[in-house]
Amino acid sequence: MSLNNKKKAEYHRLVEKYANDLYKFSYRMCGDPEAAEDILQETFYEAWRSLESLKDKNKVKAWLFQILRYRYAHWVRDKVRHSKVNLSLDQIENSLSLPDPDILKSLSNKEILQKALNGLDNRYKEPFLLVFLQNFSCKEAAEHLGVPLGTVLSRIHRARVFLRKSVTKLMDLEQNESL
Repeated sequence: MSLNNKKKAEYHRLVEKYANDLYKFSYRMCGDPEAAEDILQETFYEAWRSLESLKDKNKVKAWLFQILRYRYAHWVRDKVRHSKVNLSLDQIENSLSLPDPDILKSLSNKEILQKALNGLDNRYKEPFLLVFLQNFSCKEAAEHLGVPLGTVLSRIHRARVFLRKSVTKLMDLEQNESL
């Protein structure tokens, strides 16, 4: 097998094994499915370009998540720079049409959770999602983020406190609006 074919095989294995987890993390970080897909594509593009730089094959998951974190940081920076709202008439009409009430009910909790996550500072969101969504241990998350274990533990605690309060508040608001 040629060197290029080995690289392709390794790359396809990475995509198959980690795409789902990376997408979930990306989506929870940005809260936008299209942006999450873009960030994921940029992550895998960067992984393809720098596959030879991966020194420890045992740390491939952390390496991919690190790339994704950088791609997310670039997305946030670009979003702030280009924060113009450009909606077409069709997009406005589509956003005004109400879905089936059963669908609203089933999506309610997911939307509330995502709204709460969107309000969470990235310092707290990243370790929280790495541990609870991606099943990193707290020690692995600390290594991945380059911070002490105690910092990860305190950030996760703060994230949980914030999310608990935020979800409760959002659920109360939703119940009051439905009355």
